[in-house]
Amino acid sequence: MDDSKIKTFLNGCTDEERHDLFRELRKLYRVHELEDAFGAPAEVILEAIHRAPELTQRMLKGVIADAAFAQFVVPAVAKTGWKDVTPPGNHSYDYALDDGKGVVTVQVKLQRSEKGQPVITTGTKFGLAAGMYMVEPQRTRGGKKKAKGENGEVEEKKTRPYLYTDFNVIAVSLRPATKDWASFRYSVANWLLPNTNPLEIRTYQPVSMKPNDDWTDSFEEVAEWYRSAKQKRIRNEASDLASLF
Repeated sequence: MDDSKIKTFLNGCTDEERHDLFRELRKLYRVHELEDAFGAPAEVILEAIHRAPELTQRMLKGVIADAAFAQFVVPAVAKTGWKDVTPPGNHSYDYALDDGKGVVTVQVKLQRSEKGQPVITTGTKFGLAAGMYMVEPQRTRGGKKKAKGENGEVEEKKTRPYLYTDFNVIAVSLRPATKDWASFRYSVANWLLPNTNPLEIRTYQPVSMKPNDDWTDSFEEVAEWYRSAKQKRIRNEASDLASLF
């Protein structure tokens, strides 16, 4: 039976009949190789995620944002000459892309949301001005490590904050705002607001609700910004354009 006949047959079935056929096909075919790794069908894995606490689901959404960058952005920029040269192993960045002019490292983070809705700052929390989206560029897991300070004494340092040297560009998934996993907004890591330790990136960062000269929706443009070596900080205030959103 060719494809057209199969489609005609399926169109002639009721919803119940199509579901019955789907259940029979699921006995023969897996949806993803993760089913073999977990020893459970996709339906069980998805139900487990559905039942998981909010914190677990939030962490999984962050993982999805990372995968979405690989699925949507990497192939798109490959058309203009960029190659994914990310080495194996764990790094302080998620991706390393090279267009022949040099490597640009990228850290992917999911825009902050609460109860399924994007957080829009009010000016009363997080030390951020009103009328901005928000992202939290910090490691998922953290702790403390001992290191020698400038005076030679052993000090405890937090390991959760990123350093400005950890990556070149931040890619913020705007899925909570746009409902689109392919939607990202970018800025230069060195432009992000500093922590109390000036070498560290602050936990909470304001993200413009519209592209401006701090944030762009183009990876190629943010790569140009990074390579320009321009020194600045992103504005912790809503632009006129963003206020019209």
